[in-house]
Amino acid sequence: MACVKEILKNSLMNLLKAERKEFLWHLENDHECISISELEEADIIDTVNKMVSCFGPDEAVKIAVDILRKMNHSNLAKQLENKHKQAQAEGNMKTSVSVGADSKESLGK
Repeated sequence: MACVKEILKNSLMNLLKAERKEFLWHLENDHECISISELEEADIIDTVNKMVSCFGPDEAVKIAVDILRKMNHSNLAKQLENKHKQAQAEGNMKTSVSVGADSKESLGK
């Protein structure tokens, strides 16, 4: 399962330099948690780390999707949403399998 940070990073890597700058502009202006000075010299990894630390993983994805849509990158936004949902589903399946396996072991003892 790909982690949220990796999914966000890979999505933002698809943006051109000018588009990354616009993404940061939206991020800084639409969300008080992140200031202009914090992202002034930020690369994609710094941006992703800051988004996840400020908003949490799920909200960071939601915010990125919203910004990408504002920038008319609907396809990229949809891909990000789908990858995130897939990663969540895989994580939920692994968790439920583990819980089921633990339950069977404890019943057998």
